[in-house]
Amino acid sequence: MSAHRPLDTGPPQAHGSISEDTVRALIAAQHPDLAGLELGERFDGWDMAVFRLGEDLTVRLPRVEAAVGPLETETKLLAELGPSWDFPHPSVVRAGEPGEGYPWPWRIVEWVPGNTTDVMPLGADSGGALGRALADLHRPAPADAPYNPEQSLPMAERQADVDYAIGILGDAPGALGDRLDLEAVKAMWATALAAPDPGPLVWSHADLHGSNVLSEFGTFAGIIDWGKMAACDPAVDLGFLYTVMPRDGVIAALNTYVGITGLSDPGLEARLHGVALHKALLWATLDRRLNVSMAWRALAELGVSVPA
Repeated sequence: MSAHRPLDTGPPQAHGSISEDTVRALIAAQHPDLAGLELGERFDGWDMAVFRLGEDLTVRLPRVEAAVGPLETETKLLAELGPSWDFPHPSVVRAGEPGEGYPWPWRIVEWVPGNTTDVMPLGADSGGALGRALADLHRPAPADAPYNPEQSLPMAERQADVDYAIGILGDAPGALGDRLDLEAVKAMWATALAAPDPGPLVWSHADLHGSNVLSEFGTFAGIIDWGKMAACDPAVDLGFLYTVMPRDGVIAALNTYVGITGLSDPGLEARLHGVALHKALLWATLDRRLNVSMAWRALAELGVSVPA
């Protein structure tokens, strides 16, 4: 097996100071006007620990030092770019400093109503709304836009990750009782590698999986968690939609997106399949049930898995 180790291997252990008591103490010391609000359940993502605060807010704390940069990116770019977006997204409303035994900056952010689509994906009829949202988001990125080491890279630089995942998964049954159709996987990946390169890179969410896309009563309700925003190929956000909705929805999103942007990019569909395949293969190797389930759903929608 390859000695290669991907960047995306699951969430690290959170800093031991993060607790309800610590968050209450931070709020009381730094934002006492909010101290009377109820503190809700904790949720841990890759980078952030999140606590609901009252009806309209959340508290976001980096779980590890490496997540401080993404928090600063999220704060800066939501303030600069967010006001121009015509879809639901959070805004950062308060800043917090280290204290009470917690070592890093933290933020208070607006709560966006809805449920994440990682457990219950959106239906295909939400594809148009997501396509419009991405057309709104994907403005030309300046030369100094952040670089995301997992998603700003060319397709060929994902090869080692794909080889690593195939080496682990092989043709053994996956979490949903399917296994990889290795010939279909290799054919789709070869097509993605051979696709024409993208044109200018665009501002991208760069982490647009089901845990960051919201649903309300089954329809698209917003996008959260903007810490990995970067300059990327438009295919990145579009490819992630395979973790959010079925294939027909992704096709609808792509058609709406191209219709609005007028983008002429003959390699776009092949590259978005490559992005989706890369992400799903890696996630299928994780020891995290929610991500593994999203991965195998995506692999089935891509048509590269078969019943075991």
